[in-house]
Amino acid sequence: MLHGVSDLLKTHIQNVLEANHADAGKIRQRITELEGEGRRIVTGGQLDDEAWDIIDWRTNEILAAGNDGLDGYEAAGKDLDPSDNWVHFDRILQDLGVTYVETPGLPESLANLIEDWALASDADEVAQVIGWAEDKIEEYQAEA
Repeated sequence: MLHGVSDLLKTHIQNVLEANHADAGKIRQRITELEGEGRRIVTGGQLDDEAWDIIDWRTNEILAAGNDGLDGYEAAGKDLDPSDNWVHFDRILQDLGVTYVETPGLPESLANLIEDWALASDADEVAQVIGWAEDKIEEYQAEA
């Protein structure tokens, strides 16, 4: 474990991993339910003021992309999903109440950066900071 890392930082990283682990199960269950109903899970959206994409969450297939702003994005969504059967992955997160972990005493912007790092970094790096076993970290980093 790295020396000099504050208890606040270690606690935040541990809380992030624990929340991710708990949320991943709920997300997987909800996606299974939605797909069982014949719904398609998509990701993507506005990349900047003009660029956008719509991606199949399960396969990562780009279903549509464009550079014609929000109007183009919305039109493509309606054309591809006229029965409004698709569910955006972000909506699932919102419906389940999945949010960034807040730790009192840690600024929100820093907490968000640390969360991104804790979930995307190699397990051995995270283990050096918080002292958990690498296999536990890999399990807790797993996405839905």
